[in-house]
Parts: sequence; structure tokens; C-alpha cells
Amino acid sequence: MRRLNYLVVLLLLSASLAGCTSPPDDTETVSGCTYPDALNFDELAVTDDGSCEYPEPSEEIPGCTYEGATNYDEAATVDDGSCEYPEPPEETPGCTYEGATNYDEAATVDDGSCEYPPDPVLGCTNSSALNFNATADTDNGSCKYIQPHVLMVLLDGWRPDVIAAAHTPTIDMMMQDSAYSMKARTEDTTISGSGHSSFLTGVHRDKHNVHGNSFGDANYQEYPYWFNLLKYERPEMHTAAYHNWLPMANAALDFSVCGYCVDMYVTGSDNSIATQLATDLANQQMDAVTIVIDAPDAAGHGYGFHPSIPQYVAAMNQSDAWIGMMMDAIFARTNYAEEDWMVILSTDHAGSGYGHGYNIPEHREVPLIIWGAESPGPIWPAPDAVDIVPTALRHMGVDVRPEWDLDGRAVGIGPTAPPATALDVNLVFNGDGELERGMTPGFDASVPGWVDNGTMTTWIYDVPDYLQKTDPGPADRGSNYFGGGTGDSTMHQEIDLTGIAEEISWGNLTYSLTAYIGGYSGQNDCMEVLVEFFDSSGNLLLSGGIGPVYAADRNYTTGIHLHGEIGQIPADSAWVRVTLNAYLESGYNDAYADNVSLILSTQT
Repeated sequence: MRRLNYLVVLLLLSASLAGCTSPPDDTETVSGCTYPDALNFDELAVTDDGSCEYPEPSEEIPGCTYEGATNYDEAATVDDGSCEYPEPPEETPGCTYEGATNYDEAATVDDGSCEYPPDPVLGCTNSSALNFNATADTDNGSCKYIQPHVLMVLLDGWRPDVIAAAHTPTIDMMMQDSAYSMKARTEDTTISGSGHSSFLTGVHRDKHNVHGNSFGDANYQEYPYWFNLLKYERPEMHTAAYHNWLPMANAALDFSVCGYCVDMYVTGSDNSIATQLATDLANQQMDAVTIVIDAPDAAGHGYGFHPSIPQYVAAMNQSDAWIGMMMDAIFARTNYAEEDWMVILSTDHAGSGYGHGYNIPEHREVPLIIWGAESPGPIWPAPDAVDIVPTALRHMGVDVRPEWDLDGRAVGIGPTAPPATALDVNLVFNGDGELERGMTPGFDASVPGWVDNGTMTTWIYDVPDYLQKTDPGPADRGSNYFGGGTGDSTMHQEIDLTGIAEEISWGNLTYSLTAYIGGYSGQNDCMEVLVEFFDSSGNLLLSGGIGPVYAADRNYTTGIHLHGEIGQIPADSAWVRVTLNAYLESGYNDAYADNVSLILSTQT
């Protein structure tokens, strides 16, 4: 019964749904021309009705349609075979390779004629190099340059005249290729500490402040051992010091003043340090080296400073043998051919009797030998101990800085003789004292160009209680003038006249001797200037001069005044000597001079 009811419900539902369906769509279909290219295309038409109308076909335009043709017609729609083409260009034969020496930019066809440059010749093209190749045209970075080296040898207490008496084959050999002087001047306090300090710092004792063998007040901070200066510019340089006498070395090479200026420091006896140095020179990098040997000084103090003393001569012989060991080691170095060695031989002082320490020629005039100098031969004017450091630095390629305030000059690099004589020029060399730094009174430095046989030296203007630039004097005065020193003093220079011998032989030449000379206040310390002419045999032909000038001559005032003399030159004159004499009345010698001049002329 329940099942029958269920079927009745289903039938009723079915009938209801069937009555809800939509009626058929009776909308009209749009017909027309559906072809887009037709003239009457109807975009709303759904059914094409065959009504499409088409445009008349365009007229064909014949012509050449190939753009590369000479008669190309851009309006043509149909190619008619009429195209005409340009004739192929005429070929131009030649070398078409741009790297060839005969490359032809107009050539279109390579004809095999190309010519090529030769292969580059590689090598060192720098003419200053050791391996310069004159045939090379392309530098390949192979140049090798000579490397500078310096060895300083100080033989303590070495007199120049002992060389002739001693057996010194090494020094004799070196002299043949050296700049040298047997009248070099060491410090006026001829004591080892002062002399060594001047030699190894390049300044006088008024700067390094070592006045004897005590170093408590040494001013090595401001004026150091020369290694400091070298390392400042060339820190890669290897430095080595070998010292027998230790006080100066220990003070100057102390780390507090030297820092890392020395790479190797060796002490011991003369023989031990000389032997060790020879070994090191043969086997190690050695750029700048000093060695101080005491043998001559020890023999002098023990037996006497003189070439007649066998023990003193023997000490010199032994010193030469040690130097020979060092030179042999240098020659045996593996790279010796690529090295430029300068070996400097000198001393801190000479001596007489059993000692030294006085400001006299026997103690101050010393040898200086510079093996490997640019200009071998006698050094002129005579050098000074303070010249060694500038010479060594220059050789090492280091320019001396003004702030280092060195006193010396590089020597062995220029003319080895005085300038040639001529008429109408001042023949007195360094007549104004400006060639070197002036000193303050109390310090006696050598005067370049002059032979000093006393305490005459170059002083600085404007030192209190001495000559001032505001005092009477030359209008063109420089920084320096000449002063007498501690006693009667003299200095001279000799001038060769052979360069104007023909003019002198005419017998009508005159000389004009002038100088500014004077003194201090009412003191009678006085200066004179002498001129003396000699023949070739050394016979005195004529003498003249100006002064001496006393206090009354300058009205008891401080100053220097122009004085002069004119005279006839003897026809046989071969050389002339100009001398300055400073005479002391009392106390300190305040005799002054400046602008000393000697002019030879045909003028009367």
C-alpha cells in the first residue's frame, strides 16, 4: 500500500516539472554578405546570402622588381624580365694585409706581394745598464744596473809621510785609481773621539759636541752616524760597523740614537775585526761598511809617531795587509762585476812624538784616499774630514738634505786642479770664505783653497762681540769672513801663472791686490795681505802687500775697510803666492779680512 502511494507522488511531481520548460526561439536569422574582402561585407550577417560584390581586379604593372638592378622600378608589380645589372668592379691587386709594411688600402685582391717587418730584437735598450744591447730594438726588462757600495777604513793615528817608508802594496795599488790628498784636514781637536765623530757624522765638533774622548754630551741625536742618513733614503741598504775602539761606536750606535741604522755590529781586536770583515765581504750582503783599526795609533803612543820609528812603520805594514784582505774579498764577490765599490781610507788624526791633540799641521794634516772615485787624481782644494759622509752618500745615490745641516762637500767628483789663470779675473780662490760653512770663534775649520799654518779660519758674521754685517765692510759681503783665531796665524795659496806666460813675457802686465781688512774696537790685533811673485826656479822676483791695519787706522772702531795696491808684474813670473797674516796683540786674535782679490791686467 505504501509503495503505491510513493508512485503516485512521483507521477504528480513529473507533471509539474514538465509544465515549466521554455518555448522554442522564434527570432529571425540575419543574412547578408559575410566575406570580409567584399565591397558589401555585412558584419552583422550570420548567413551568407550570396549577395557579395567584389572589386574589379587591379591592372598589373610590369617592370624590374629586383632592387639591386640598375633599372629597378619600385612601382612595378610584375617582373617582366627587364632587369639590368651593373658590371662587376674591376679588381685591384695588391697587399691587403694591414700588418704588412707595404699594405695597400686601395687593393681589392691580395696578389701575394705582402712584405713583413723583421721580428723584434729583444734585449736591454738602456745604454747605462751593464748588459746594454746596442742591436736590440725592443726592451724586454732584462737590464741590470751596477749597485753602489761603500767601505770606510779609519786607521787611527795615520801620518801621511809613513806611506813612503812602509811596505804598502795594497794602498799603492789603490792610489793608481783614487782621488787623494795627503793634506786633508781633520778636526782642530786632534783627539780620537772628536776626529772619529767628525769623520762619521759629516759635521764639525761644534755640532756633534764631542770635544775629546768623552761622549756624555755628544749630540748624535741631531747629527747621527752616517748610517742613519743612508737608511733614511735607502732603508733596504745593509749596514755593518766593525770597531776596535769602542767608546765612540757604542755611543753613536746605541739604539736610542741609532735605532735600526746598523744591521751588523762587530767588536774585537784589530786582527779579529779585519779578518771577520774580509770573510763577511766575501759571503754576505754588504752595502755600507765602516771599520776602525787602532794599530798605527797604538804604535805611535808606544814608540813614537814618525816614519823613522820601525814599530810605527810595522803597524802601517800590517794595516795595509788587513786592507789587502778586504780588497781581495771585494774582488772575489760573486756579483762584483755588477757592483760599484768605493773604498775610503783616512784617519781621525796624525801625531808627533808620542802623542797628538794639538792644532798643528803635524796632527791635523792627514791622508784621504778614495778608491773608485769619479775623478782620480789629487783632490783640490784640500778636503776635510767632514767631506767623507757627503762623498759616501753621493756615491750611494743619496742627495744630502738641507735639514741634515752637514758641513762637508762631496769630493773626488770634479776637477783635480785649480782653475786656469786668466787676465782680468780674481785669481784668489775662495777669497771671500763662502765656499764652506763659517764657524763661530773658538772653532778652527780648514779654509778650502788655502794652506792654513795656524788658527786662521772662516767665521760667521753677526756673532755677538765680533764683526757684524752692520759694521763697515763690503756692500756685497756674504755670510763669512776670515778671523785670526787664538794666536799669530797665517794662511796662503799659490797660483800657477803658466797659463798666461806669453802675456806676462810682454812685460806690461800689472797686478791689483785688494782686500777688506781690519779688526775689533781699539784692539791692535791686525791683518795684512802679501803678494809675492816667483820665477820657475822658485826665486822671489817681487813682493808687495797691504796692511797691517792697526786700531788707529780704523779710528778705533770695529770694521773692515778696503785697502789695495797696484804694481808691475816681473816678466819672468811663473807663479804667485798670496798670504794672509793675522798678528795677535793680546787675548783672542781679532784680526779680520774679507773679499781678498788679485787681478792681473794690461790696464795701468
